[in-house]
Amino acid sequence: MGYQIDATIVNGKPSLKIWDIKNHSLCLSWTYQKSENDCEEISQKEIQRLFRKLLLLTLQNDLSNVRVFSTSTEASGH
Repeated sequence: MGYQIDATIVNGKPSLKIWDIKNHSLCLSWTYQKSENDCEEISQKEIQRLFRKLLLLTLQNDLSNVRVFSTSTEASGH
């Protein structure tokens, strides 16, 4: 599976979009949500939000690549 990664900064706000090349679909879209009283805690939460989305995308990709094999006891009917 291939991805196209678009990372931009618009008006000082970073954003990230990840596209699935095969399906031409948007897999992840994140834009830094800056507030008026932006502080270090809010910045950390935004980074955590990004990494949560990246982790979920990775897990989704891993799950789609899983193949289930029957065990010998299942195959013999025991």
